[in-house]
Amino acid sequence: MNKIVPDPPRLATVHTQFSACNDSHKPLFAVCEGVDIEDALVHLSMTLRSAFETNTQVCEQVDRAVGGLAWATYHSLEIGLALVEALLGGLAGEGREGGD
Repeated sequence: MNKIVPDPPRLATVHTQFSACNDSHKPLFAVCEGVDIEDALVHLSMTLRSAFETNTQVCEQVDRAVGGLAWATYHSLEIGLALVEALLGGLAGEGREGGD
């Protein structure tokens, strides 16, 4: 039996270099081409969670002048983590409220 509707194209990463220090040298690292999008999002979620936890500790330890910057970063990381978790939930076809 032939399928009437073809499978959707597989979503994957493209080769992307990073860590060139404002072009002062060749990029040191790269995201590899062809990584399944869900696997890439899981790694992104773990990376954002780590940055979020580290920044939370900074927020608790710095003085008020720097604290405002740390709290702004905290909220940006929180937004990024929520978006990644929402994307992963959408790929899995389920809600992932709270991200835990």
